This record gives sequence, C-alpha cells and structure tokens, in this order.
Amino acid sequence: MPDVVTLGDITVDIIARVPFYPPLGGDSLAEGVDVRAGGSAANTAIVLSKFGLDVSIIARVGEDVLADFALSDLRQAGVDLSLVQRDAESRTGLIFAAVTPDGERTFFSCRGANTRTVLEPKGEQLVRQAKVLHVSGYAFVEGLQRDAALGAMEEAHRSGVPVSVDLGVEVMTALREDMLKMLSMVSMVFPNLAVAEWLTGTRGTHESVRALLGHGPQCVGLKLRGQGCLLGSTEGVFAVPAFQVIPVDGTGAGDSFDAGLLLGQIGGLSLRASGILANMLGATATTVTGGGICLPGPEAALSFLEDHQGEATWQGWSEELVTVSEFLARRTSA
Repeated sequence: MPDVVTLGDITVDIIARVPFYPPLGGDSLAEGVDVRAGGSAANTAIVLSKFGLDVSIIARVGEDVLADFALSDLRQAGVDLSLVQRDAESRTGLIFAAVTPDGERTFFSCRGANTRTVLEPKGEQLVRQAKVLHVSGYAFVEGLQRDAALGAMEEAHRSGVPVSVDLGVEVMTALREDMLKMLSMVSMVFPNLAVAEWLTGTRGTHESVRALLGHGPQCVGLKLRGQGCLLGSTEGVFAVPAFQVIPVDGTGAGDSFDAGLLLGQIGGLSLRASGILANMLGATATTVTGGGICLPGPEAALSFLEDHQGEATWQGWSEELVTVSEFLARRTSA
C-alpha cells in the first residue's frame, strides 16, 4: 500500500545558466548547461521517496531515450513506476529553463506525452489504498490528463483518502470556477500568491489563505518564496520564516516544499513543525542545479538545518526546530 500516489508530469529539463535574460530577439550566452530529470509530480515523488515513504507516480512518457533518462532518477530514488504509461505517438515532456544569477528560472515547456495521461484501473486501486493523493497543478491544464487528475481526486475523495494539490501559475489558464469547485475535494492546497489571489478574488496573503480555507481545504500552504510561507488551518493563520540562502537555481523548490508539508503531516508533526520542514526543503533545493535525484534527502536536510537553526530568525521556534531535527535524524538512520 503506497504512502503517497503523485499524479502529474515527468520531464527532462535542459537548464542553461545565463548572465541575464535577453530582450525579444536578443542573445545571452549560457555559462553552462545541465540536463536533469524533472517534472513537478516527479520531483515531489523523489523527495518523498528519499525520506523513506512508499511512493507511486501516475504519469505518461514517450517511447524514447528521454523517457529512459527521466525514469532513471525516479527508479534510483525508489519510486514505484508501475503506473507510468508509455506513449508511442508522443514524445516525453521536455523543458528548457533559463536560470539567471539570482537563481530565478524561466521555463519553456513542451509537455508532450504528459497531456495524454489516463487513469487506469490499477491507478484507481492504488489511489484508494494510499494515505495521500498528491496532484501537480500542470495536470489540470489540458487534455486527457485533466480528466485523469479529476477522476483520481474523485476516487480518493470517495474513499476518504486526503488529497493535496499544488497550484502554480499554469492553472490560471483554466476556468476559475472549475478550480474553485475542485477545492471541495481537497484536504491540502499549496498555491503561490498570484494563484491564491486569482482564485479567491482577494488581495493580500492572510485574506487569500482565509478565503481558500472557506472553499473546503483543511490546510493551506501559501508559498512566499524568500519570505517563507503562510500556513492556514482551522486553528488559524500564521507565518513561518524563510531560511536565508544564496540561491543557485529555483527549479524544484516548490515541489520540495510540497514534499516537506506532506512529510510533516504524514509523520505526525505539528503544522508549525511541518512548515519549517517545508521551507527548509524548499530552500535546500535552491542550493543545487535542477530537480530530480539532486533534490534534498534527509542527510542534506539535517546538515542544512544544523547550519541555519542558530539564525536570529528562529528565535521562538526552538521546540519545533528540535522536533524537526529529531524527525530528520530518524529518517537519516532508517
């Protein structure tokens, strides 16, 4: 029985480090290029699996060498690939990412076979058996994959399986009313501020979180990048500070944040401690290039926490920091 079933994209990411982003028709010579496995659902699955969870992924790839490359990272991390579909007519998803010196990345995505993902009977069965179904926002954008995502959520909801959803700017191409209706099936939602304001019609962080809670989710994790996150539940809304890092590449940071909140909630941590874990994994992800197998596991996270927990930002969080440190130590020795 899986701890988590993720549904979304598997891609190969071509990451170019450029000194600046050029104007339309201009040129910027890359200072280096890396090729990494990626995809939002794949990244979250890899981080969860690195922490010892039993994770399956529902996605679709082509019959090409890109698929073999992308799946190798998932396989190395221990993610169950029995629900991954092969497509003889579409290529594996490919993303070109331009990363500037501040770590900001700009994506150009060709989603390929991902858009043709379907929900098969075995996938339905594992969704019913899971502790959590996690759906990437890209899955709501188009094609058969959208139907598969909604079908999996309905199956989970009927079976009493909590559903978590990551919502990035890509969902702003969907119908707002449809996205709001979908939230009635969601237990945890992880948006950025632009999406939260768009969905709720509000302005401001606290207002957006409270409005989202009113649509059904029991937990909202609002990603605020360098400002940390704002968490909301029936117990109230509160901010969790950010860890101070010099970012190298933001690819996979949001996916790692999602994994942190899921790990904390599945592992029985308080929401405050889960927020620390989520911010920490998101921050750690920005210190490496690309996603996939490069994203943080428990050893890297524990080392990161030991280096940063003495910062003045964390005064008043000592109990939660100890809890997270003990959680990571157990995962490291497991």
